[in-house]
Formats: sequence, C-alpha cells, structure tokens
Amino acid sequence: MGLKAKHLNPKRWVRRPKEGNREIHVNRANTGKYKSNETSTTKYNLITFLPKALFEQYRRVANWYFTIVAALSLTAFSPVRPWTTWLPLAIVIGVSMIKEAIEDYKRYKADVEMNNRPVNVLDPDTREFLVKRWKDVRPGMIIEVKKDEGIPADMLFLSAETEEGTCYIETMNLDGETNLKIKKAPDESKDILRDGLFKVHGKIVCEPPNSRLYQFTGNLVTDEHTLSLNPACILLRGCNLRNSERIFGTVIYAGHDTKVFMNATAPPSKRSQVEHTVDKIIFFMFFLLFCFCITGAVYDSYWIKDTYMKHWYLGVQYPNIQYSPEHWTQSGGTNFITCFILYGYLIPISLYVSMEMVKITQSMVFISRDLEMYHADSDTPALARTSNLNEDLGMVNTVLSDKTGTLTRNVMEFFKVSISGVSYGAGVTEIERSNKLRRGEHFDETVNPGIAKYKERFFNFFDSRLMEAAYAKSEADPTGIEMFLRMLAVCHTVIPDGPETPEEIRYEAESPDEMALVVGAKALGFFFMRRTNTGMTVRETTGRGTEDVEYTVLNVLEFNSTRKRMSVIVRDSKGTVYLFCKGADTVIYERLKAGDAQNERLKEPTMRHMEEYGSAGLRTLCLSYSILEPAMYDEWQLKWTEAKQSMEDRDEKVEKVGEMVEKDLILLGCTAIEDKLQEGVPQCIAKLAEAGIRLWVLTGDKMETAINIGFACSLITEEMQQFIITASFKDVDELEAAGRDGEAAMLANERIEQQLKEVDADIRAGGDSREYAMVIDGKALSYALSERLSPMFLSTGLMCQAVICCRVSPLQKAQVTALVRTFGDVTLAIGDGANDVGMIQKAHIGVGISGQEGMQAVMAADFAIAQFRFLTPLLLVHGRWSYKRITRMICFFFFKNLCFGITLFAYNGFTTFSGQYMYSDVYMTLFNVVFTALTPIVIGIFDRDVDRAKAYKYPKMYRQTQKNTYFNFMAIVGWLVSSVYQCAVIFVFVMLGCTPRTVSRQGGAVFGTYETGVLMFSCIILTVHLQIASVIEQWTWIHHVSIWCSCLVWWIFLLIFDVLPLAISQDLFALFTGVSAGSPQYWFWILIIPFIAVMPDFFWRACRRQLRPADHELVMEEQFVEKQEARARARAGVLAGTGNGSAPAPGTTDNAPAAANAAAIFAHFEQNKNTGFVPPYDSKSAFYALVDNAGKNELHQAQHVRNPVLQHLDQALATETEMTTLGAVQEHVENPFREIGAVPSAPAPGGGGGASGSRVAPGPLPGQLRSPGTGNGFAARATGSATDAGAIAAANPHMSRDEAEMLATYASALDK
Repeated sequence: MGLKAKHLNPKRWVRRPKEGNREIHVNRANTGKYKSNETSTTKYNLITFLPKALFEQYRRVANWYFTIVAALSLTAFSPVRPWTTWLPLAIVIGVSMIKEAIEDYKRYKADVEMNNRPVNVLDPDTREFLVKRWKDVRPGMIIEVKKDEGIPADMLFLSAETEEGTCYIETMNLDGETNLKIKKAPDESKDILRDGLFKVHGKIVCEPPNSRLYQFTGNLVTDEHTLSLNPACILLRGCNLRNSERIFGTVIYAGHDTKVFMNATAPPSKRSQVEHTVDKIIFFMFFLLFCFCITGAVYDSYWIKDTYMKHWYLGVQYPNIQYSPEHWTQSGGTNFITCFILYGYLIPISLYVSMEMVKITQSMVFISRDLEMYHADSDTPALARTSNLNEDLGMVNTVLSDKTGTLTRNVMEFFKVSISGVSYGAGVTEIERSNKLRRGEHFDETVNPGIAKYKERFFNFFDSRLMEAAYAKSEADPTGIEMFLRMLAVCHTVIPDGPETPEEIRYEAESPDEMALVVGAKALGFFFMRRTNTGMTVRETTGRGTEDVEYTVLNVLEFNSTRKRMSVIVRDSKGTVYLFCKGADTVIYERLKAGDAQNERLKEPTMRHMEEYGSAGLRTLCLSYSILEPAMYDEWQLKWTEAKQSMEDRDEKVEKVGEMVEKDLILLGCTAIEDKLQEGVPQCIAKLAEAGIRLWVLTGDKMETAINIGFACSLITEEMQQFIITASFKDVDELEAAGRDGEAAMLANERIEQQLKEVDADIRAGGDSREYAMVIDGKALSYALSERLSPMFLSTGLMCQAVICCRVSPLQKAQVTALVRTFGDVTLAIGDGANDVGMIQKAHIGVGISGQEGMQAVMAADFAIAQFRFLTPLLLVHGRWSYKRITRMICFFFFKNLCFGITLFAYNGFTTFSGQYMYSDVYMTLFNVVFTALTPIVIGIFDRDVDRAKAYKYPKMYRQTQKNTYFNFMAIVGWLVSSVYQCAVIFVFVMLGCTPRTVSRQGGAVFGTYETGVLMFSCIILTVHLQIASVIEQWTWIHHVSIWCSCLVWWIFLLIFDVLPLAISQDLFALFTGVSAGSPQYWFWILIIPFIAVMPDFFWRACRRQLRPADHELVMEEQFVEKQEARARARAGVLAGTGNGSAPAPGTTDNAPAAANAAAIFAHFEQNKNTGFVPPYDSKSAFYALVDNAGKNELHQAQHVRNPVLQHLDQALATETEMTTLGAVQEHVENPFREIGAVPSAPAPGGGGGASGSRVAPGPLPGQLRSPGTGNGFAARATGSATDAGAIAAANPHMSRDEAEMLATYASALDK
C-alpha cells in the first residue's frame, strides 16, 4: 500500500524551534536528536478523541445554541422535559462523532501496517543486515531496499547492484506521475558493494526538513573531500523501486521530517455560496428568536407586576421567583429563559445532518458513478473529492482553463522542423484544417503514403529530404542537419528501457515533449539507445554510414518555468565539449552570439517558421549550441562545483553560474510539435458559452498559437470583436535594451492602461449587440495585474465572452484566478498539471484533469474528470440539479420550522407569554427528526425538473441557477412569507374552531388544550407536506412514499402512545383514540385547513406559470408532451401489431426483425460513444481486437450494423429486443433512479438504421417509438390479441409460452 501525500495529516499543533543545517553521521543511528521514522496520520487518540471531536462539532454555531438550550432545560424554568432537548442533540452530535471515529480508526490501521513493514538495516557492530521495522529506522542508518519495495525514509542513494550505480523509481504516490525516473549514486560511492558498506563513514551536512520535493541542498563530508549532493541522488519516502534488484542508502530525514509529510498541508477550506447564505438565514432566525424572547419577557414581567395579583385562581398566595410582583424584573429574566427554550424549534437542528447526507449522495453516487463522465480509453470515472461544493457547480460564471492537457490531449507528436532556415514536414494540423473550414477554403485531405510508412507513437512526420539520411546528398547544409538531429538525441533526460533496437526500445520521459523529440531523432537516424551514470550512446546514421557514438554527460542545467530553457554539456569521443541549449525563442535569441554569420542568416527565417508553426497551433522549441574551450570549461566547472556545494542560496548561485556558460550560442533551428485538441472540446465550449459562462484560457503558448487554438475550439468566433493587449512596443524595447528598466516599466504601464481604456470604451459603445474576446500577452499581463490597473483589467475582461492570456507563468495563473474571484461570481479553474495547482486552489471550485502530467492537479482539486468535455454534464446537469435540489430542501427546512415555531409564539401570547404550550414536548421533539425528516432528504436527492437530454438541448436554463434565482433574497423571503401566512391560517382557524365553548364530540365535552394541540399539529404536518407537494416538478414513487408516509407516521405515533403506560405517554395517554379520533370536527378541520392554507400559494404559482413561465417550465411542458406521445405510440404499436394478424413479408427471414432491432440499439450506442461510453465495436475499445477482419469490413460497408462481437447472441436478441422495448420505454418515463449509473437515453437516428437487406424497420428506442402503420420489430411479430397470451403464442409459433405471457402483461399494463 503506497503512502499518498493527500492522506497525510502531520501533528500541526506541535510547535518546535526552527532547525538549522542538519548534520548526520553516516552508519550511526542518530537517536534522540532527530525524529524517528514512526508516523501517525490520525487526528485523535484514546485520550484526545473526546475533547478534540467535541471541539470539531462545536465549530458549528448551531451546536452551541442547541447545547445552551439543552443545558437550560435542566433548570426549573424549562417548559419542557430535559430529555426532549438532550436526545436530538445527542443524536446529531453522536452520529457525527461516530463517523469521525470510524474514519480515524481506518487511518490508525493503515499507520500500524506501514510502521511495521520490514526493512533490512545494517548493524555496524555485526556488519550484517538485520530485519527491523520501518518505525525503528533512524537518520544515519544504512538500509537496503529491494525491487518493488517502497522507500521507507528520505535517504541518500549510496550504491546499487549495477555497474552504473543507477536505479529507477516510480513517484506515483508523490506526484501522481507514472513515468519512471532515474536516480544516480555519487561516483565516489556507486561501486561500494554490500559487504563493504560497513566501511562507509562521514558526515552529511544538509538543509533542515522542508517541503521542496525536487530540490535538495547538502554535502557529504569525508576525510578526503567534500561531495556536493544534488536531488538526483536523493530517494524520497513514498517512492517505489522499479527495474533494479536492490539499492543501498543512508537515511537523512525520517518520519514526519520526510518531504512527503512536509507536503501534507491541509487543502484550503472551501464553502459553497449556498452555505454562506444558510449562515445568514440562521442568524436571521436567531434574531427572530431573540425578538420573540424579549417580547415575551417584557410583556410577562409587566403583566406580573400589574395584573398577576388579581388572578386569585393562579395561586397568587404562593409567590415564587418566576411569578413575584416584588421582583418582576427577575421574573422577566426567567421568562426569557423559558421562551429561549420554547422557541428553539425555529432553528432546524437536523438541517446540517440532512445537508451532509444529501451532498454525499449527490457527489459519491450521482457524480462519481455517472457513465457520461466515464472515459473508457483510460478507464477513468469522474471523482468528487469533496461534497461541499456540489451546488456551486450550478452557479459558475467564469471558467479559467489551462490549455495544454486540458483543452488539448497532451499527447505530443513530432510534426515539423526548421533546420538551417529550411522548413521540413508535410502535414496539415487540426488547427489549420479547422481554420480553413472556418474561412471556407478548400484543402487537400489526401494523406501522404510516406507518413503512414514512418508513423509511430509520438512521431507524425514525413519529408523525403530528411528521411533515411537523404539530406546528405540533396540538402545544402548536411552538417547543420546532423548537428540538429544530434542535439535532439543528446539534450534531454529521457531514460531508455528494453531491448536496444529502434523497434522494441521504450522511453521514460518527464514530459511528452521530450519523448516526442527523442522519438523524432530516432526516426530520422539518430537513435538514442543507452544511458549510463556518466554518459549516453547514440547510434548515428548519416551519409557516412552508421556509427555508435559515446557522449560523456558533464553537466545538466535543468529546465524550470523561470529559466524556460534546458542545457546539457557533453564531451564526444574526440574530446570536443558541446553545450546544447533548447528553450523558448525569447530566451534563446537573447543568448545568441552577436555578429555570427550563421545566426544572422538563420534568425529571420527561423522566426518566420516559428510564427507559421504557432499559427498552425504547434508547440515550438528553439535549438542552439556552442563549442566550449576545454580551459574555459574547466574554469567554469570549478565555479559550478563551488555553487553546487554552497549551503546558502545554492539555487541562486547555480542559476548565476549557469548564465555564464549559456551564452554565445549558435542557432540551429526549431522544432514544432502537435498537441491535438481533445475530443468534444469545441462542442463543450459552445454549450458553456450558450449557458452564459465566460471562459478564460491561461496558457504559456505564444499569442499566435493561442489565438488559432481559440478559433479551433470555438472559444473565439468570427462574430466576436477581438481586442489584443500587448506590451511589445519599440520604444519600450529600446529603453530595456539600454538598461533603463524603470523608465521602460513606466512607459509600458501607461500604454497598457491606454489600451484597456480603449477596449472598455469600445465595448460600452457596442453594448450587448456584439460579443467580445480579449487576448493579452504575459508581459502586458504583469502590468495589468498591478494594484492600479487590476480593477480596470478585471472589469474589461468580465465584459468579454472569452479572454486568452498568453505566455503566463504558474504564479500569474493563480493571480488572475484570485483577481476574477474578487468580483464575487463563482469561478471554476480547471487544469491537469502541477503548474495549475495554484490556480485550482484559488478558485471557488477546482477541477483536475487526470491526464498525462501526473495527478498533482487532481490531488489539489475538488472534482476530477478525464476530459474537458465532461464539464458539460458536470455543470449543466449535475451542477444545476444539485443547486435546485439543495436550495429547495433548505427553503423547505426553514419554511416548516418557521411555520411550527410561530404557532408556539402565537399561542403563548394568549397565555400572557407565560411559557405555556398546547403541544406535547414528545412530538415537539420529533417534529424535525421524525415527522418531517424524510421529505426534505428525498427532495434534496431525487427532485428534478427536466432530464439531462433537455439540459443539453437548452443550456440557457443554466442561467437560472447561475443567477441564484431560487436562493436569492426575494426567493427566500417568498418562502418565509408563505410560511407566516400558512401558519396564520392554521392558527386562526384552529383557535376559532376549538374555543373552550365548542363541543368536540358526543357527551358534551369541549376542546381542551392538548386536544387542540393535536389538531393544530396535525394541520401543520399536513400543510407543510402539501406545500412541498405543490412545488415538486417531477413525481416518482419515492416522492409519494416520503410525503404520505411521513404524514402517516404522525398518526401511527399517536396510536402507539395511546397504548403506552401513563408514566411514559403522560399527556398523550388515550388522547387520540379516546378523544380526537372520535371527534368529527377533528377530521373536518384537518381536511379543510391545510387546503385553505396552501391554495393561495398554489394558485399564485399556477398563474405565474401561465402568464410568465420560466424557461425550465416551458421545457417541462415539452418533455411532458413527448412522454405522453411516447406512451401513446407504444400502446398504438401494440394494438397495430396485434390487429393485422399478418405474417412476415415474403423474403423476410425470421431473424430480420431482430437484426433490425439490434442495429437500432447499436446505432443508439454509436450516437453516445463520445460522451464517455465506448461500445465494443468501436476502434477505441479494448474489445475491438476480438472482431475478426470480416466483421470489421462489414462494419465499414454497412452503417449501423449489429456488433459482430455479439454474433453468438443472434437468437437471444431476436426475442430479448422485442420483449424489452416497452420495458425500456416505461423505465425511461417512470424510473426516478435512471440517472444513477445509467447510460443516458438519446434520440435514435431518424431514419431506418436497419441491417442491410432487412425489410422491417428497426425496433423503437426509448423516446422514439414508431407510429402505427410504420411497423417495427415488435409490431411485426406480436400478432394476435393484445392482452391474450394464448392468441399471441398461437400467432407466433417461434415464441415460448412464457414469452407470450410476458408480452401480454406489457400490453395489458400499457392499455390500463
């Protein structure tokens, strides 16, 4: 079991002094000074569980309130029995604490398993390796790790059982990347064998523990010399050893000091906009509660002072602190406590628990199991990593997206090159094809046969001038071409694996770009075949023949987002020292050797080619080199070694020394790599735009590339007015070249401000008649994000439908996201790489793409999907549904509690606010947790207005939830006003109908307090459920069960308490059967009052729907009509098929209807294959190999032909298709669980679609049944009486009796 950083939870409450540089003695257990390797990821232990778990629960303000109420119920001033307040509180807090305990126990078990894993540790006394547990490991110990085992602690790699002293590790548990990474032992220790490790002694001086995964500063100090240690020789806990039998290392950081634990910071806490609104409503209810309490306390105190003594029957001769005219102020205080407890039902105690249940179901069931968001190629479902933000998915206004790997596939292909000023490559990119179609231009789609001959993964290039070393004879500069290809084969950190042949070798690269370049070099004759600890071997095929050339790797200057380049210094077999440098054109061009003839000749054509490649949507990289003099290199190497050994500011010193050698470069040319758009991106962006969602793309590409990709993915359209903001001005560049950076910055700032003002004025002048797009480069963005210009940049960008930010750094991505978030609209950031983590965490909602760049973005995100196009169902379907469900549920909670609470306050007014109530405290307690508990949960989980097909068809419906239409101030006020009105109706009618002079039943008994309370409570239960029933938009059986059974439970409760002993039932003893049930007035009022209360609200909604219907209500009517027509056609199809009594048409085989029906079914699947479901006959499916060649040819010849893989199911399909057609229709129309794990239904192709040669039309699909007379597979074969199984079996000899009876049952059900 791998240790994942996202699961760690270090003891953050332990504060320790800042540690200086760490000194570790090798081959000695440094006990006491540093932490052991024992780790704990639990939040609690047996001692701390109770206090800490209670602390977590009481972070919710509502729990403090309910606890105070429960405590006050223990006093003599409480109007209710204490257990009626403590029981609900104990249930709510207890359930949450039990959940916490179960989760923490799982973490504890995982800790025990990990801490007790075995590991071989060298005993310096016995000179033998002993088996110890992970938790016994200490810094300084030498340990042995075997193949496929996990690294137990951060350690220095000393040696391996390989000649080169290298090993391969997998960092999947650290950063999610599956690519293997090579690690190298120091040259001084790589040859030490297992038996000689006891001789290793020295001291490691290194930086204190920190969270930088890919950086390390330290030295190994021995008696002879000091060795600089770099990250390449550090193995981190959480990694696994691969492709190496065993390695040895000494521990540097152990336990919670390891980098994986230091990175285990808690993700930023995010709460949805709806939850913030709920907090405000609760504060309002608290305010209302205090108003009620103060009103009651003031009135009661003055009544006691002035009137109490006149009422002799109240026992005024026995005064007490609650009713003392002499101490009337104290009496008011005690009355405040009484009211505070009594009116506590205004606050719904079960709201938070219900919300959590609903949100978990929405995220873990509906979102995580939605097949429309399942990517079959990578076997990746959607993942909801939090349940707090489901409803925010329905309120997104702005999507901020990365490009590479998010809009594109991040599967790179070597496509074109420019060498010595000549462009090579004969392909048409996806972007070029899209742009030509957009402009209406014709292009030749003929595929060059040479491309197919040489095409392989990561390589999609052909040019006869370069293939098979043809350049040696035909090109003007073969030496330059050789140097270009040599650089591709040498300047990288790729690891070869497998047989050393071009056909069988596999490469492991840190990025797909490097992989594509190395594969491109191999295909063009420079085959990188071997890497050792100190060098690499390249098989070079040139005009002179084929030769294996050894290169000694002297230094690697690694790429990062600041340098934007990578360099490798190598020495060939002749002793020549080369520096190869590749990177962005801007950083390479400024380091070119001035006055060099080759540079002057190549700069202009190479730049022109890069612009052309960028316009075609290709990723460009500039290549250059220099030859270093040995003496100059030796001098530089001393400075490099000194910088690498520095214990202070090592990175800055290394960067400065690197600048000394990366200069006077000679330009070779550039490469162009294609990263194709993901499937469905243009359609997804178009849907999001129609839904009113703005899209900002933040990319590191050049402006030309970004603009063309924007057109290709429909982000920018021809109808949009485009604005380009740039900081590239001649006078600004001249000031920068002269070193006057301050003046240049001021001038650029003024220019950016002027451009923003012009864009703002143009947009305001154009108004809403046009759509707008803004493109801004990275340099201009750095000024636009300044404190002075950021408000103007934000306001201008928000008026545009699309914004593209080019050449942005990871920090700028996070800054732009934070800026957009300040506007208040809900933002969603989506990305796939580590450079997108900051952006994802800054946005309201973070979505990670589980792509080619590891899982860091996913681990930092709130939701994870495999493809950008899955944003459509995530937002338009699940986001919209979740928002409407949760907001309706919350409104219903406050509606019912306010309705119930006001009756307590109103009745108390009739009793001079003395704290008297007409209800039993038993069913008052059960009001929230039993009688009205199920209905809001069902509403929050299953309520739905339109199905997903309509949500796709009419994306503008999303704008309702986006604008918070159902949970804004007016919507909430509407629910609360309706609650007050209905409460007033119930109270007035009950009090007027149940006066003390009104006879309630035979015998002349009049209405008493508790009998009136039962009647009023019955009316409240019925009214709140009728209210929610009047607003439900799609009824299912579970809605009926929740509403009517909740009402029924109330009367069952009364019946049960009727027969319980008097000591338990008390004021409810025989109350219902003995009093209320025998009263005709009771049944009369509970039938009349709820309908009178609900009808005005119902009529208002009906009138508004008729006069000013909302968008979704119109779509609901369309959906209802379609379902009615589908049912009618289904029934008519049965009758049409049974009335004619005809046999199959001449020439039509008995299997033809089945073939037609099967064809239609697979056509239905074919139509949905791009939404996540891949049928077995699709070429992308893993089952496609099972289809024989004849079957594949048949698929190409006939459209919508049955899947050849399922040939053996022919006879089964012949019967099953007919028997399930009507069942599918019924399920499509009736089943409320269809959204759970079901393949969504979509209209089948409009015409035919039957198998070749079939004369019978395909069977009907859900939502598209054929009308009578057109015929279908079912109608053609189901002859006889529609509901007579015998007649059906007699007319259809091929059917069994069971099949005929089942068919008759379906027909009879539809007829009814």
